Amino acid sequence: MMKQYLKSQFWRLSIFVTIILASLNFPTQTMAQVSSYDSLMLLSENTSNSSNPNISAQEIFRQAYENRYTWNPQFPGYTATVEFKYGKETHKGNIRINSDMSVEVTGISNEQARQNVENSLRMMVVHRRRVPFDEAHKNKTFKLGATDNNGAVEIFEQGEKTEAKYKISNKQLIQINRTLGNSAVTVDTLDIKNTPEGYLATRYRTTSRQLQTKQIVTEEESEDTYNKIGDYYLLQRQVLRAFQGGKVTDSAELNFSDIQLNGR
Repeated sequence: MMKQYLKSQFWRLSIFVTIILASLNFPTQTMAQVSSYDSLMLLSENTSNSSNPNISAQEIFRQAYENRYTWNPQFPGYTATVEFKYGKETHKGNIRINSDMSVEVTGISNEQARQNVENSLRMMVVHRRRVPFDEAHKNKTFKLGATDNNGAVEIFEQGEKTEAKYKISNKQLIQINRTLGNSAVTVDTLDIKNTPEGYLATRYRTTSRQLQTKQIVTEEESEDTYNKIGDYYLLQRQVLRAFQGGKVTDSAELNFSDIQLNGR
């Protein structure tokens, strides 16, 4: 039987990242568990503000938001064969991403494995969905934070029910911070792929800490490989790794083959 670890750890990784990154693409009225703006401000180790008078915090964030690679409105969806590996187990099935961004996973009899594939695809779709900035971040206010030694700028975002802290460098979102319940969650972008239509995060690490003690609760990493099929960059391989004390403690792998755009 597949270890309970997958359900408790990798599944939680998908939930954390989907919730955090959904704020980049969707209105976030339902995310009521995010804690106060003051708590997020305290996450900053340097409280000095950027003094760049020529560009606002909102414009810095907008540029990075619009620089992400997303699928255009003509995206037709696609199908593929999927192979999900965990330990000595391998599960094969089929996936379908529809033009409306809905996800279907069929042919995998093990329900836990099927859910893990589905969760990973839903997380990927959140990244690729294109939503205008003024719709995704309606009624939000932005404030400049510190600029670190590498030139990355902190941006604090506050909405009616949600708050976040970002780090932006070279028009790229390199860090996202949110508090979810009793957890402070950070997503760090470690590697990117530049395309003519924007950049893709190809490796990122999610760290969940206990809000009061700052003790690390979970630490996971996703490494993604994209290839261009027709006019679109599509996920071909994903490796998920869990860490403890800086060492890999578990991993899973998804491979996608026979990728076909719908209607082709």
